[in-house]
Amino acid sequence: MADEDLENNDENTEEEGGRKKPSLIKIVLLVNGGLLILALIIVLTMFFMSGSDDEAQTVDEEVLGETLAEPAAKQTDTAINSGKAIYIPLTPAFVVNFENQDQVSFLQVDIQVMTYDPRVAPALSTHMPLVRNELLFLLSGKQYHEINTREGKRALSQEAMKVIQDVLKSVNEPNSIEALYFTSFVMQ
Repeated sequence: MADEDLENNDENTEEEGGRKKPSLIKIVLLVNGGLLILALIIVLTMFFMSGSDDEAQTVDEEVLGETLAEPAAKQTDTAINSGKAIYIPLTPAFVVNFENQDQVSFLQVDIQVMTYDPRVAPALSTHMPLVRNELLFLLSGKQYHEINTREGKRALSQEAMKVIQDVLKSVNEPNSIEALYFTSFVMQ
């Protein structure tokens, strides 16, 4: 009879008005779920409040536009050579075919130029078709044995830099390009 009273007592504690008391596992799951939802809300709020890269790019373009809007007389060599390198990608990648003995081979090259003069970027952008045309002629005129060595690639880099400088000079634009880098170089 005592065992029956204990069982009845356990049933009474679990059921009050037809409802069972929530077990400890259910409470832990509910608390964890609430914390997860709270964390998700915080992350989404931070994401939407942080802004986007487009806004940062717009600010950079405005700053660059203000720099270019200043009269040339105000810009001094010290202002131009401020020590901050500007890397300008020439996109999309250059793809040309060239001679490799008796077969046709392909070259795909990603190029970036480095300058300290902020006026070079808009000049390159304005005259990009002419720059790309001259670089394509240069790249397609090469032969496999000329550019398959490290020295050949360095020589090609110097030639390409000279081509870009000559194009910018021919259209009376700033041409102070300090270096040209191949960020991808694939020959097949």
